[in-house]
Amino acid sequence: MISYYFRGTGDDKPVKLDRFRAGAWVHVEAPNRAELEELSEKFDLDVDMLGDALDPDEIPRLEVEDNLLYIYMRYAYRRADTVDTDPVLLVVGSNFVVTVSRLPLPSFERLLSTTVLYTTQRPKLLLILLRYLVLSYESNLKLLDRTIRGVRAKLNVENINNRDFIAFVVIEDALSSFQAELVPESLLLQGLLAGRYKLKFHEDDEDLIEDLVQATQQLIEASRSSLQTIVHIREAYGTIMANNLNKIFKMLTSITILMTIPTIVTSIYSMNIALPLMHNPMVFYVISLIILAAMGIVGWWFKRNKWF
Repeated sequence: MISYYFRGTGDDKPVKLDRFRAGAWVHVEAPNRAELEELSEKFDLDVDMLGDALDPDEIPRLEVEDNLLYIYMRYAYRRADTVDTDPVLLVVGSNFVVTVSRLPLPSFERLLSTTVLYTTQRPKLLLILLRYLVLSYESNLKLLDRTIRGVRAKLNVENINNRDFIAFVVIEDALSSFQAELVPESLLLQGLLAGRYKLKFHEDDEDLIEDLVQATQQLIEASRSSLQTIVHIREAYGTIMANNLNKIFKMLTSITILMTIPTIVTSIYSMNIALPLMHNPMVFYVISLIILAAMGIVGWWFKRNKWF
């Protein structure tokens, strides 16, 4: 679906147009092949590069071709009970900005209501879009942090199940994706700040790029910190589980040793040979007392040495 939005410096808010006009923002969601070819023909864009935006594994990068700037970014969004990322393409031309996404962008109406969004100011519009994409990581990173704290609070050393650890694995995978994607995005923003791509920014716009670079670096560090937290929690609970398992084996071994005492005695008195007290009518009680006494002494010895 192809949509056209326009807002000049004298307009109160962006207006959705029926057709393109110079200075408009062209936003495309889930385009088919015919729509990609229409964009390519109308704006002289490379149809294959437009198609790359529909690849769910496309990595952040920047390319310049025929005075057109192709910026491939990724944004974070909530999916079911986890967080995922998806690519989006931003194309900056002489009198237009085109965005192509495979899925609907989250909070798109809020983006349109941004007070400083003017489609006729291409560099400014590009920075607003980049800021929107970077901030999507920030909001979802906070969600993952809350999820980590929630799972950690639920974990009980006496009752750990596989779903708790699967939740950590899912979060760890999302954080790893964040970190892998934010690093090239940070380098891309630094390239824009250095003025490598024939885009002229006002002084205020350069400050915004610097803020975006700093925010991206902070998100990278926050992702790394959250990953480290998950690793520490998993290692700690792994150690606790191993220690509990050792205690269980120690107790079972002690019980086995204690049960060996009556087994040995009863085995001896089961033999068909002459044995002490074999004709004594009280022999059963005597043997039972001897067994209990032996078990008590051995149990006391184990307890004294903290073997169980």
